[in-house]
Amino acid sequence: MKIIGVYGFKKSGKTTVVTSIINALVKEGYSVSSAKSIHIDSFSIETEGTDTFKHHASGAERVGLVYPKGKAILYYDLKTEDFLNNFESDYLILEGFREYNCPKILCARDEADILKDLREEVFCISGLISNKIQNYNGIPVIDHKQIDKIIEIIEKL
Repeated sequence: MKIIGVYGFKKSGKTTVVTSIINALVKEGYSVSSAKSIHIDSFSIETEGTDTFKHHASGAERVGLVYPKGKAILYYDLKTEDFLNNFESDYLILEGFREYNCPKILCARDEADILKDLREEVFCISGLISNKIQNYNGIPVIDHKQIDKIIEIIEKL
């Protein structure tokens, strides 16, 4: 499984780039999974007092949820890397996960964003800045509308 990260600041185009990559890879016949990192301290998929909350509070390391539109497993005992390795697909596309070590696309609004958050794992820059520049210090800047160029790079990684 190849893991590709897409990270950047709020409103820089991350989700648009992620969904474009997923869509293009699926059209190429690959199996694709995704994971989103949420950095809101108050966010929780469960609420105190619910049955799933009680299951975990009683000692369950994992709690499964089955609901009309999907299924989920809540892991409480895994490190992020171990959790991500549970996905079984050709590609796992990450949104966020700034600190996770994998090839990455930086989504930026402007050059200031790039200066603040460019990491050595970045093989491509995208997002709103792609309307302004096409290259940044040798790193290609590619608009999500040219997703075939991003996919071509990803397939060679």
